[in-house]
Amino acid sequence: MRLLLTLGLLSLISPPLWADEFADATRALFKKHCYSCHGEKKQKGDITLHDLDSLEAAFQKHALLDNIIDQIESGDMPPDDGDVLPTDAERKQLIDALSNVNNRIKTGDVPQKAGRVTLRRLNRNEYHYTVRDLFGVNFNPSQDFPADGAGGEGFDNTAAALFSSPTLLEKYLAAAKKVIASVYLNPGLKKRAIFKQPETPKDTEATAKEILSYHATLAYRRRVSKDDMAPLMNAFQRETKSGKSFADSLRAPFTALLINPRFLFRAEHNQAGKDEWKLNDFEIATRLSYFLWSSMPDRELFRLADTGKLSDPKVLREQAQRMIASPKSTALARHFAGQWIGFEKMISTVDPDQKRFPTFNDNLRKAMYYESVEFFSHLLRKDQPLTDLIESDYTFANATLARHYGLKEKVTGSEMKKVALHDKSRGGIIGMGSVLTSTSLPLRTSPVLRGVWILDTLLGDPAPPPPPDAGELPADDTKADGLTFRQQLDIHRKAPKCANCHNRIDPLGYSLENFDAIGRWREKDANGKPIDASAILPGDIEFSSPAELKTLLMSAKNKFAANVTRKMLSYATGRGLEYYDEAVVTKIVAKLEKNGYSVQALVHEIVNSRPFLNRSSTR
Repeated sequence: MRLLLTLGLLSLISPPLWADEFADATRALFKKHCYSCHGEKKQKGDITLHDLDSLEAAFQKHALLDNIIDQIESGDMPPDDGDVLPTDAERKQLIDALSNVNNRIKTGDVPQKAGRVTLRRLNRNEYHYTVRDLFGVNFNPSQDFPADGAGGEGFDNTAAALFSSPTLLEKYLAAAKKVIASVYLNPGLKKRAIFKQPETPKDTEATAKEILSYHATLAYRRRVSKDDMAPLMNAFQRETKSGKSFADSLRAPFTALLINPRFLFRAEHNQAGKDEWKLNDFEIATRLSYFLWSSMPDRELFRLADTGKLSDPKVLREQAQRMIASPKSTALARHFAGQWIGFEKMISTVDPDQKRFPTFNDNLRKAMYYESVEFFSHLLRKDQPLTDLIESDYTFANATLARHYGLKEKVTGSEMKKVALHDKSRGGIIGMGSVLTSTSLPLRTSPVLRGVWILDTLLGDPAPPPPPDAGELPADDTKADGLTFRQQLDIHRKAPKCANCHNRIDPLGYSLENFDAIGRWREKDANGKPIDASAILPGDIEFSSPAELKTLLMSAKNKFAANVTRKMLSYATGRGLEYYDEAVVTKIVAKLEKNGYSVQALVHEIVNSRPFLNRSSTR
């Protein structure tokens, strides 16, 4: 796919094909030229085309269409060794049919809907932050919970991937008891939780009800009903009758709050007889707070929701702006950017070989992680352009990281500080240690992993998985039998079954070879041979350094912005995106282009979008 430089296909698009016409235009050609490798019996690269047999199927698999178009246009597919190659007319027929589908999707000429999010459990991070904000505890009670799976666009807050199990429910009960015990051991937190005492014995139940309804409203993220209050008050009354004090009688209902499904799950109302409806103000407050803070709404959001003002676009924008400015918005950097960019792996997954890289320790690991967190938080709060993620003349570093990078500017202390960069290779996330280390192997760099990361993470154009018989490269680049590691990789990528993908993956990774496996700049490889960072992409696009790679990526900034938009929209709504969301993405990117790719503009456009503010009866 001539990667990055143009999306000019749209200018060639003819009038839309309709349902049966798509199948008529493509089925015979797919069967003739494609099914032998991408059909029911064989699926090279995990790509199947036999089920791309209707307009609806084309809508559902729209992400694949651009790839097919590129492969056909470039002549890579069908491969030259095929028995019967398509004629120019057949290639044009397929390209037109697929392009027409993509054009309809991008312009919104398909059935539009808001999408539906299933009942969503709080993930581990959300549970931690919510309990912190609800009762003020300063430890993480969710650290023993099982890891949450990722879904949708790769995030652990996707509703469909947040399963529950008996083991998890047991851990919820244990965590709830631990939280409430901590509250009762801390006089300040106990006074905050039990903010009122009954003046007379007759006031006991009324006072308990006032306290519990206040906490239940916060915990359930909406107004509470008699049905909500009944089990809490029953628990209080049982404890009181057993002779416990007023404060001790509240322990059981407080614990019950934290194991109630209304707390553990985020539910949104259904509206019978409608295909789509608006979320109510409490639901908007909840979506907004878990999007930007990974936590429950604060008192200000509850107040506005209770008075019905939050659905006012002006008020909603003001609140989003207020929340961005809050320190709590660091959660967006840690959990959205951390998962999308991949630097969250630095917390525990990344493990360079200690003998090969003795300078890599916990302090450096943390510094790399927090460089990325602070960088994204800065973009958000200072409203910098998204393109700073590709190319910037600053980063954040402490003394440990500055020494590791060899920065000219003197940096002291353990705190992260904004520092100017004088080397164009280092700016943006491509030059960050967290990215360079997490896309390497324990003993060496990996041009393949780095190339795949650029295609998938930055451009939203993932490479297919390698075929099962692709073979493996050595884990250690010092054992190369007299060859440089690049020479070994060049031999590997010449195999016909590997060449097509590696021709667009490897050059991207080659241009970053001056960065070693822990992100240090180097002129020679582990065998003392000069680094060769030259690269040529299909289309004879030549470049040979991180700086030139970034220039190439900047030429595709709308493609990059579209990918970031998809990722953030999925994270904000808690679901994987569908073909009807592409029109929303297209409109947002057009507005971002006019606004200099402002990060805050992206947040505001998502918060004001149809998928964020509405709910459909079907997916």
